[in-house]
Amino acid sequence: MHCSWLKVPLISMQCNMWASAAGMSQSPAAQLMRRTQQTLLLPNLVKKIDTGRRLSVLEIGAALPETIEFFSQFKCRLHFTGMYTDPVMQMQLAEYSENELAEHFSQTFGFPRGTRFDLCLFWDFLNYLDDKTLRAFNTAIKPFCHKTTRAHAFTVRTLDTSFPNQQYGIDQAHMLSIRPAMTKQMRCFPKTQATLVNLLPCFDIDQGMLLPDGRLEVLMSASRIN
Repeated sequence: MHCSWLKVPLISMQCNMWASAAGMSQSPAAQLMRRTQQTLLLPNLVKKIDTGRRLSVLEIGAALPETIEFFSQFKCRLHFTGMYTDPVMQMQLAEYSENELAEHFSQTFGFPRGTRFDLCLFWDFLNYLDDKTLRAFNTAIKPFCHKTTRAHAFTVRTLDTSFPNQQYGIDQAHMLSIRPAMTKQMRCFPKTQATLVNLLPCFDIDQGMLLPDGRLEVLMSASRIN
């Protein structure tokens, strides 16, 4: 595999070693319940990848084996944060300040100095952050973006739209992998496009695609990056 390193909380290891561990972390039942979902927008990100340079990718969720396999075709550095199960999900329900939450994000990330992401896979994570915590996330992630950083995410058209409790991965450029989450679903704070760009000003939304269940799949690009 061409990925040089995978970064997970407190542990760094070579890509081929983690690929094996990630596959073992999925129970047979979870693998059987895995399904795929077509994506019309992700190919637009993939086709812009410069195969002649090393790619830096942020995956906000878990290190799923199909995602690792997909990126093995590129020279890349993958960073998995596992934020869906991070303590910040509970902290935001307590009386922590925005600055304290931003500091927690920064400490949790622990990205090497000089890290700048070309691609961020946010999935539906941003909809699990309340307004204050999303602003804190913006503060923490902005230093790791550059002017051509791109991102993939889900948002909503109307606030009565719900998000299923599931994990996302990449099976193929035009196909996402979906499997049930292994943990209890946290409280959701659905974000419309307008709310998302207001609370996450380091990104703008470039494209959106309405899905049958009312969610919006969106592509974003970095904004207001020096």
